[in-house]
Amino acid sequence: MMARFSGKTGVGFALLAIFVLAACQRGPEKPAPACPVIGIVQDAAALTLFVPGPGRDLTDVTLEAEITEFGGFCDTDIDEDDGTGVVEIDLRLLFSATRGPASVSRDAQISYFIAIADGAENILARETFTFDFEFEGNRNHIGYIDETTQTIPIKSGQVGEDFKVFIGMQLNDEQLTYNRNKRAR
Repeated sequence: MMARFSGKTGVGFALLAIFVLAACQRGPEKPAPACPVIGIVQDAAALTLFVPGPGRDLTDVTLEAEITEFGGFCDTDIDEDDGTGVVEIDLRLLFSATRGPASVSRDAQISYFIAIADGAENILARETFTFDFEFEGNRNHIGYIDETTQTIPIKSGQVGEDFKVFIGMQLNDEQLTYNRNKRAR
């Protein structure tokens, strides 16, 4: 049986909004290892794009985007002989995007990352995803769902809860600083 998890940004700690997952189960005789903890990196949950130049007020915004929710399933498959296996996480990420007053295009592009870390939060793998979208007609606000599957190999003695999954917008240093300053206000 698969475990279901879901999350929502807006509530969080310095690094993560942590959402604990229910344990995955294979049968009534013994439960499978628990799933990894999934969280949206608070400082990277949103992206604000500006027109080129020094202006950074509301009239300079071309796009605002945010990872608003995530959900999905986790399934663990362990070889009973040697204890190795995989944890497979099917993620559905919900994005919200708003066209800013300085935007001259109805097309936009967003990049986000998913990183797999060990229990000490050392990044073991990281992948960046990019998608294009269009503000159709006179719409200036849209929602978008992106789906992906992440597979984590596990060694004998490891369980899914030995790992963490971090989700965030792909930001440059200036965008990250902007988010941190915005949160500090």
